[in-house]
Amino acid sequence: MGLENFAYSQTIGIASFLGRGFMNPVDMRLDSKGILFVLSRSNAGNKDVRISVQTLESDYMYEFGRWGTDPGQTTQPTAIVLDSDDRVFVTDEFMHNVSIFDREGKFIERWGEFGSGDGQFNRPSGMAMDSEGNIQIVDHLNARVQKFSPDGRFISSFGTFGTGDGEFNFPWGISLDAEDGIWIADWRNDRVQRFTPDGEFVSVLGSSGSGDGEFDRPSGVHVSAEGTLYVADWRNDRVQVFGADGGHSETLVGDATLSKWCQEFLDVNPEQASWREGAGLFEQEKKFWRPSAIETNDDGLVLIADSCRHRIQIYQRTAVMASV
Repeated sequence: MGLENFAYSQTIGIASFLGRGFMNPVDMRLDSKGILFVLSRSNAGNKDVRISVQTLESDYMYEFGRWGTDPGQTTQPTAIVLDSDDRVFVTDEFMHNVSIFDREGKFIERWGEFGSGDGQFNRPSGMAMDSEGNIQIVDHLNARVQKFSPDGRFISSFGTFGTGDGEFNFPWGISLDAEDGIWIADWRNDRVQRFTPDGEFVSVLGSSGSGDGEFDRPSGVHVSAEGTLYVADWRNDRVQVFGADGGHSETLVGDATLSKWCQEFLDVNPEQASWREGAGLFEQEKKFWRPSAIETNDDGLVLIADSCRHRIQIYQRTAVMASV
């Protein structure tokens, strides 16, 4: 599939239970210095969860937030967001809380508890921070979005279970646009919903299917600074791109090359390199397998968490789509 507005740039990642590499990365953020923070969710079997930190040139730095229930640990982390001071906020759907770390990974505090009342969670997932520093959190199984101050004080909420406008069925990802408008990946309803900063329904995009503008369990949504909308179309193994007017612009399906870490591994493990050559699955290897989240920066980079292939695929935006 040819790309009109994007050029594949590079891949970061390799399957790894510790150190450099990822294990089912589900979310990521760039900090104020352009350093990449990646959240590995892993699975309940190997307990390899962590936030790993590296440059976009694949220089591994450090990790934190490994498996456990003690303060400073995570068990089933779902999303991360960084504030203006590069503090790292992490939602955990097993502990129904939010943990906060400084930029170096030092634990600061955590808040939240299980329940359905104001300020309580039932498996919190996506997070986004508004222009005032408040946090919008998708309360996954409570089918709502809650707004908090950075210290965990409940401010407001909106949403309920259902299939109508403004209703949710297993919502997951969230993004805020330049005006603090709220965009939600409504996972089981196979759509993206848009709301005002106060939670008033604005519009809906998408329906069930595999065609342009259709979704099969969208997990992540991201609105870039210029208003381009990216949707991680999870079970269709692709990322769809839309202009600010909601029109479908492009579909990314994955173009990965070997990452720096993977190439170095194969160079010192010839038996693994020989197995890969023998398998000959090079075209399949390039493609996304359950992409989960998108991040962009002001230099036109588009980063996509390719969750089940344990890597981040990076594109360079080559043209800016018209906005309205």
